[in-house]
Amino acid sequence: MTDQTRRKFVTMMGAGAAVVPLSALVGALPSHAQDDLPLVDPASAQATALQYIEVSDKDGQACSNCSLYTGPEGSEKGPCPLFPGNSVLANAWCSAFVPQA
Repeated sequence: MTDQTRRKFVTMMGAGAAVVPLSALVGALPSHAQDDLPLVDPASAQATALQYIEVSDKDGQACSNCSLYTGPEGSEKGPCPLFPGNSVLANAWCSAFVPQA
């Protein structure tokens, strides 16, 4: 190996060593993608099949206290695995409601 090739190699190894922790740091940042999800359309086929309503009329049953709801506590909306790519309202309800343990 010539001195120039060795220098390039050492420089590239140093840069690579710096990139790995930086990429781990960026990957650990919280994602706000769920905040950008559109609300479920109550007229959609999935919502109709699950009898989704935007305001729960069931005592003590709402998406916010369903075990399927993954939105942050106290938020107005959040994701639900039954409606991929959409958010549900925290005060909504559907027939798949499962109370949190």
